[in-house]
Amino acid sequence: MLDLNSRICTEHLHTSFEVDAAGGLVPIELVEVKEGNFSPRVENFSLLFRGPMSPFFPQGMYRLIHPKLGELGIFLVPMGPNGGGMEYEAVFNRLVDGGR
Repeated sequence: MLDLNSRICTEHLHTSFEVDAAGGLVPIELVEVKEGNFSPRVENFSLLFRGPMSPFFPQGMYRLIHPKLGELGIFLVPMGPNGGGMEYEAVFNRLVDGGR
């Protein structure tokens, strides 16, 4: 399983992911990686995705598929319309290697 972190995500900015939704696969773009507060033990960051206005994805877990990263289970929160599409945010808080 992929150990997702902000560095890996930044390498894939402006690439397309597909959301596995009830009606099929829907493309969304990773448009921003926001770094959180620095801590030697915990990395926190958020990802901002932009997709079409329809279909709308309510808050919840989704399977995202990326050609290089593979399949990822990510909790998406709708943030509202912006830039001609609907934006979704995923927030991560993870222990850094060696953190306890």
